[in-house]
Amino acid sequence: MHHVLSPEPLCHRWNNATPPRLTVAPGDTVTFRCADSSGWQVKPDWTAADFAAKFDPLQVHALTGPVAIDGAEPGDTLEIVIEAYAHHGFAWTSLIPGLGLLAGEFPDAHLFIWKLEGDQTRSFPGVTLDLHPFAGIIGLQRAEPGEFRTRAPGPFGGNLDVRHLTAGTRLFLPVFTPGAGVLTGDCHAAQGDGEVCINGMEAPMDATYTFKLHKAPAKPLAGPYAIYPAQSFTPPRYATKPWHLFIESDADPREACKRVVRRAMEFIVDRLGVTPQMAYTLCSVVLDLKVSQLVNVPTTTITAYLPEAIFD
Repeated sequence: MHHVLSPEPLCHRWNNATPPRLTVAPGDTVTFRCADSSGWQVKPDWTAADFAAKFDPLQVHALTGPVAIDGAEPGDTLEIVIEAYAHHGFAWTSLIPGLGLLAGEFPDAHLFIWKLEGDQTRSFPGVTLDLHPFAGIIGLQRAEPGEFRTRAPGPFGGNLDVRHLTAGTRLFLPVFTPGAGVLTGDCHAAQGDGEVCINGMEAPMDATYTFKLHKAPAKPLAGPYAIYPAQSFTPPRYATKPWHLFIESDADPREACKRVVRRAMEFIVDRLGVTPQMAYTLCSVVLDLKVSQLVNVPTTTITAYLPEAIFD
């Protein structure tokens, strides 16, 4: 059976005392209609000044659910087959004072609005980006009683921001409460590995999942596990041209990350003539940060990958 769940009432916290809005059978499919992560606060005509004056971070993240799976009990594993995502035509990316990898370098709020056209966006000057929509948050109700902010992920899933949780991926999560209590949202039309400025392309979206219940497996699942289909880890068009690699090493991995992002930003500013704020925004939605080596103790090497194919 296929169910459709509206966004409202939006859910802004983990709380296993929240009653389910919908109970479905194993094997059923649910389309979650999701607000953007701001809970409809950010509008397509907003400016940076609007964002600075009106945005309430306490309403982030706005999730749809919870959905109970009939028969799910603690110790079970819930398999979530990600069937499809459908965006609503716009997204936004912001810089928020005090947040993000380079928080100390960007003290002022900034907002960029993306117009999404099919599977691409041409909103950023001189750039065409391919979309790879996914939900930043897919999670089950936590074992602990009480109310919890949604920012930190955990064994229950949650704010994983794994950009390969795209259509075709199967996500497995351990069940901690009767019914499991599925919540999802924080959908991104695109994101680089790292989501360095604090946002991907934050977008209202419809997310369609099919649920399969694995009762009391012999080896309980310790945390989120996914099976990604045999396809490119990046949009196929990006593989048609070379990649720019920025490489840094440091005993503090975050410092290495900061340096590769600064270098990628400088490259973008020089190439496109945009502001550092805009370059930082672009890095957050397309630059992929990878750990290249951990063996040379205490030094970690981080590589940032920027596809040449995005440049018009």
